[in-house]
Amino acid sequence: MKTNVDLISPQENAISNKSKEKQKNSKDEKSKSINNPKNNNFENNEKNKEDENKNDNKENNENIILEKANNEKKIDNIKNEDNINDIIKNVLEEKKEVDPLLSYINSNRKISEEEIKNSPRLILEEIDGNLFSGKKIEINAGGMVEGRNKKDGFTIFGQKTVLNANSSNLNSEIKNNDNNNNNEQNEKIINDFELNYNNFLPYPYIFAIYYKKEEKAYYIRAYSGKGSDNKILFIKLTNDNKLALKQKELISAGSIIFQVNPLGKNNLEIINLSGKKRSPNYKQTFDGNNKKVVTIGRHKECDFFFPKDKSFSRYQTSFEFDEHKKEWSIIDGKDNKGSTNGTWIFGTHSFLIKKEMIVEILNSKIKIREIKSDKLGNV
Repeated sequence: MKTNVDLISPQENAISNKSKEKQKNSKDEKSKSINNPKNNNFENNEKNKEDENKNDNKENNENIILEKANNEKKIDNIKNEDNINDIIKNVLEEKKEVDPLLSYINSNRKISEEEIKNSPRLILEEIDGNLFSGKKIEINAGGMVEGRNKKDGFTIFGQKTVLNANSSNLNSEIKNNDNNNNNEQNEKIINDFELNYNNFLPYPYIFAIYYKKEEKAYYIRAYSGKGSDNKILFIKLTNDNKLALKQKELISAGSIIFQVNPLGKNNLEIINLSGKKRSPNYKQTFDGNNKKVVTIGRHKECDFFFPKDKSFSRYQTSFEFDEHKKEWSIIDGKDNKGSTNGTWIFGTHSFLIKKEMIVEILNSKIKIREIKSDKLGNV
């Protein structure tokens, strides 16, 4: 029986032998190339360059994606911040409380010498900032002791500007008042104290402290006339003094601004202006008949729970329902312990000055102390 070899012609055998020899030479060359360090380094370098190029391209692509994500995040943050500012602006514009400065313009009230003598006084001292230029200010029922000396119960803080009410931006707000038909129409308002600030503000008044004869108490209020901005005044809440909430109150707790709305007699709505609408930390409504205390903070039991935000204390802010008065109030912290950073409320209406309080005005912190008349000798 013949094999396959027997079937191959001499020419075919020669070609086959050449092919085998060529393959053998190729293998030998390849073997030499592998065993040659120079060639090996060259190939490795080429491979490394390819890998580096791939890594560079990958890194560039990742950077582009990251930069795009950061830009989108910045845009979202700007939109969110603008949205918060719009909400705050709308809330502030809805406040209808009469500004005490406008009331002052349209009144001829005087505080008697006897009441000035027997009423408590206030001491204002700056604890952070340079708004008062280091000066301690004393106020009695008639006004600032070293102020205008009008004895009308008002102390006005702002620029040292003389303003004629008949031609000022206040005129549009007071021109329809029936009391604006006598001499005070041409009265000039002079601030009691010139504040040290560089901010450009389109109005000469910043805030006022005034005395209410009916209550024998002092109130503080940011100027809210035309062109003003109530965001310049913040009141620091304390743990021992409860503040009754009004409609659409704006609260700064931790790193977040909340809008708080008492609804009807019992309900309280709290909105996280920085939150996402689907989050449980965005908006909740509470019934005072079923829940007497609502809390914000890092503790897991808080109704608004921020475990990773270290700007919050374990219990940052508490809202309490008084079933007898049918009203909600707010305090800093919880029970007998206040928060680390404090809870601040926007100066959108007049605030009663109680014993001792801290306010922030144009980024300066000011302590206000009330001194009883029988202790005036120790001031």
